[in-house]
Amino acid sequence: MAQQPPRPVEGVVFPANDKGERSTSDAQKQIFGAVFAQSDPKLSEEVKNEKNWRYKYNRYILKHVLGALKSPEAAVSSAQAGLDWVHNNFEFIRDGKTYKFSDAMKSFTGSYQTGVVKGKQPKPDKYEYVVPYKGRTLSGDALVKKLTFWANYGTIEPDTAEAIASVVKNNKWCDLSDQYIVLLGAGSAMGPYSILMSLGANVIAIDLDRPQIWKRLIEIAEKSTGTLTFPLKKPQSELKSADELYANAGSNLITQAPEILNWLKTVYPDKKITVGNYVYLDGENFVKVALACDGITKGLCESRKAGIAFLCTPTDVHVITDEARRAAASNFSSFDWKNLTLIPLRTISSLIAGGKYLSKNTLPTVKSVDGNEFSVVDGLVVPQGPNYALAKRIQHWRSVVEKTRGNFVSTHIAPSSTTASVVHNKTFAWVYDGITFFRPYEIFDQETSNAVMASILIHDLRNPKAPAQPEFKVRNPYELFKYISFHGGVWRAGYKFQSIGEVSAIIHFVKVARPILAVILLLVLYFFVFSPYQKSALC
Repeated sequence: MAQQPPRPVEGVVFPANDKGERSTSDAQKQIFGAVFAQSDPKLSEEVKNEKNWRYKYNRYILKHVLGALKSPEAAVSSAQAGLDWVHNNFEFIRDGKTYKFSDAMKSFTGSYQTGVVKGKQPKPDKYEYVVPYKGRTLSGDALVKKLTFWANYGTIEPDTAEAIASVVKNNKWCDLSDQYIVLLGAGSAMGPYSILMSLGANVIAIDLDRPQIWKRLIEIAEKSTGTLTFPLKKPQSELKSADELYANAGSNLITQAPEILNWLKTVYPDKKITVGNYVYLDGENFVKVALACDGITKGLCESRKAGIAFLCTPTDVHVITDEARRAAASNFSSFDWKNLTLIPLRTISSLIAGGKYLSKNTLPTVKSVDGNEFSVVDGLVVPQGPNYALAKRIQHWRSVVEKTRGNFVSTHIAPSSTTASVVHNKTFAWVYDGITFFRPYEIFDQETSNAVMASILIHDLRNPKAPAQPEFKVRNPYELFKYISFHGGVWRAGYKFQSIGEVSAIIHFVKVARPILAVILLLVLYFFVFSPYQKSALC
């Protein structure tokens, strides 16, 4: 059978380098070169000439955040430089013609028809917020008690417990019938779609044009008290069956970003909207879809002053609370039995591996030019890769810029979770299983993460004093990321996240082997201890 020719490239693509290759590494080095250009020209040249970007990119991201904390102006100018570079240098291909991404977002005038599905469930007398957790459903006092435990143990920050508890205690906050929320990646594993629909929200959903995706989303909507609005290729009145509706719903963010933006500008034009970004793809496609989403978000912030929402990863560089930094130092130096068992490994690592393993999770504080001091954590994990890091940078840069412009910005750290995209990688699955040996780590099921992060979004929308609100003042825009963090222990752990992966995997295998080790121990005791004793007793 003749091999099918490759499909023509469409949509967002990395820019071509001098050799005509669309190299992700070359583009990323140029991006960070632009980010450092104003503040540190020498570092700008260094990053552009980096020969081992794949395994050293994390160093430059750390330097970028530390440099951004020198002043609010440095934070905004570097973020804007990064956004300008990706918008003006990434390209967009349509029908064989290549455009600058920024031009493409303005050039195409197409749009979509509008589909609407209203939930069939009657509105309850009051909504109750619940969080699924390890096979149980937590609500009310039981949920508040668990939040308090997590905060005391160090798995979350105290203000996180307070924010979620405020949603639990204020039932009226949970009636979302007045909220209009755009979900980019509505069907995402970490997205809040099901929860928002169950609380009566008006969700404007964007996801791939695949019938199975829309069958699921529409069926959830029909069983809810909310309203689902979505793009259609044909007028809804012309679609005579559910299967036709599923087949004509949806769109592709990477290839149809201009049309999606055009459509979203027209949907509920008299309503205040919040744009939540929950997309994830592997590798370079994550960068492409992140940029597509940013083009849409930028356009909606400019045309409708939309609010924005993101989920941040704990495995990143973040400004953290001073209390979290002190807790990390304390956990590293404590003399509990777990730490005592690790001291020999720490010593060996320090002598032989240059401290690569079990390294201390605290950095020196950063002093700004205006006298402020910031605590920072470096949770970056190199194996996640530079594409993942760049996609998250685009989201961070947008948050920094829009916060400075006075927009609503709900951007919070979500916990490491057992999503399919993570646990299908056996190495990460092993690490996640063993990591809870280290206080105060906890890895959460996807359903728990969905629920706690959705509650934080509700808190931000309802509480006029929330950090997400335009009126909330920060000393530096990057300080926005330190509030209401559900980091899962990364901020307060004694050991740097990057340095415990191998040890966590070993702990996993020890746990798996425990039954076998127990049997071996019993056999040893029987044959070499009890058996000789029994023989001597008989003599």
